Amino acid sequence: MQTLLKTSSEACSKISILETYHLRPLLFTTTNNSSIIDLKRGGKKMNWKVELSEIEKKKRFFLEGIFDKDGIELDVGFCRFLEPVRVKMVVAKTKDGFTVGGYVHTAIEHPCARCLEPARVEISGVIEALYLPESMRKNVKEEKLESLKNIIYYHETEFDLSERIIEAIVVAVPEKVLCKPDCKGLCPYCGANLNEEPDHKCDKIPVADSRFEILAELKNKLKNEEV
Repeated sequence: MQTLLKTSSEACSKISILETYHLRPLLFTTTNNSSIIDLKRGGKKMNWKVELSEIEKKKRFFLEGIFDKDGIELDVGFCRFLEPVRVKMVVAKTKDGFTVGGYVHTAIEHPCARCLEPARVEISGVIEALYLPESMRKNVKEEKLESLKNIIYYHETEFDLSERIIEAIVVAVPEKVLCKPDCKGLCPYCGANLNEEPDHKCDKIPVADSRFEILAELKNKLKNEEV
């Protein structure tokens, strides 16, 4: 079982694999000694599993295709994909393990934080991770841990890179999703959608307790007497 650490934006800014291999969101640039697997611009549904022996043999290769899922589970529940999940990825052997970098693009349906209506969210996620053998866990220097927040220790010989795709999508989802910038939300008393009823006047506003009104009047009276 792989040990997963959540990707942070800080990690994405400090790992250089995407710049090193000139990987861009809309275009791959490769060299003659690069191995290319399933590089098909039309978008091909793929099995995102790779073997350690393949990585050690080819040293570096590129992957491009479609992540074949209906949606993703988030803290708000299941959010379905509105577009195919297009993925471009580079896998490169390092001295001790290997690195994975790439881009993910799709759109998801996510409830608006104010009115709860479905909202379309464009997702452009970044994949960046360093894989190291489990035996190296105690040997990684603190300064390296500071610069690489997404380190995954492994002991198996096959890796499911779809986990990195899911991770990139989750991190790319905004903290607060709105159906539109000026969404008016819901009436706090009856739950009416104020976008659909801008002149809404709720008849379910609770009547103030008369006992509290008496206390408020007494408080004001005492304050006036002090003056």
